[in-house]
Amino acid sequence: MMKKCTNSRYHESINKTIDYIQIHIRQPIDLKSLAEVANISEYHFHRIFKAFIGESLGSYILRVRIESAAGYLRVSNHTLTEIAEKVGYNNQQALSKAFKRHFGVTPTAFRNIETFFNSKREVKKPCNILHPTIRHEKKISLVYLRIIDQYGAPEAYKQAWGRLGSYMHSNHLFNQRTEAIGLSFDDPNITKGEQCRFYACYSIEESVEMEGEIGTYALDEGKFAVFTLHGSYNQIAQMYHDIYYGWLPQSGVTLRDSVSYEKYLNHPDRVKKEELLTEIYIPIQ
Repeated sequence: MMKKCTNSRYHESINKTIDYIQIHIRQPIDLKSLAEVANISEYHFHRIFKAFIGESLGSYILRVRIESAAGYLRVSNHTLTEIAEKVGYNNQQALSKAFKRHFGVTPTAFRNIETFFNSKREVKKPCNILHPTIRHEKKISLVYLRIIDQYGAPEAYKQAWGRLGSYMHSNHLFNQRTEAIGLSFDDPNITKGEQCRFYACYSIEESVEMEGEIGTYALDEGKFAVFTLHGSYNQIAQMYHDIYYGWLPQSGVTLRDSVSYEKYLNHPDRVKKEELLTEIYIPIQ
C-alpha cells in the first residue's frame, strides 16, 4: 500500500511538472522552481523525472523548446527573434545554435519545407480542400491521462481511455454534457514518434483534485477554426497536415498561441469506423 501511494504521488508530481513546463516555456525554468511545483527535493527530482519520462529534465526542456520553435517555423511568419522569445531563448543567435545542434540544419533551412523535408522524407501534399466553421468556445475544464507514445498507439490508448473512464465512473463525473477530447502537443513530423505527448481527456463541470496519473487541465476560451472529419481516426494525421499545409497558407488566418484539440462526437465501439465523427479545433486570432 505504501509503495502504491508513493507511486501515485510521483505520477501527480510529474503531471504538475510537465504542465508547468508547457505553460511557462517562454520563461526561465530552473530546478528549484520545478522541484517546488512537484513538491520533491531537488536532490531526488532529476532521477524521479527521468524514471517516469524516460529522458533527463534538462534534455526534455531543451527538446520541447526547440521543437516548439520548429512548429512556429513551419506554420507562422514570426521572425527568429520573435520565436526565440516565445520559446525561452534570449536572442535568435542562441536559438539558432541550439536548433542546429538538435536538427542538424539552421532555422532558415528548416523553414523551407521543400528543402528540408525533401532531404529527410517524402513530403505529403494536402489531399482535401477544407472549409471550417468559425466558433468562439468557452473555457473547458478537463481531467486527463497522459500518453507519451506514437500517436494512435492501440494498446496505450486503449489502456489510457479505460483507466480515465473508470476514474470518471467511480467519481460520478459523467453526465449528458460530458465530452471526450484529445490534446496532441507535438507534430510527429518534428518530434520522434515515441516522444509524442497526447492527453486523453473528459470534460468536467465540477472542480476535482489531481489524483495519481489523473491530471487536470483547462482549455482557454477563444476563437477557433473547426474542421469535421468523417471516418476512421487513422485519417486524423492527414487532416492536420491538410489544415496546416493546405488550408492555413491560403486562409489569411493567424494562429493563436493555444493548444489545438479534438472532440470525439461518437464512440468507436458503437459505430462503424466510416461513421466516426471528429471535430478538430485550431486556435485562431
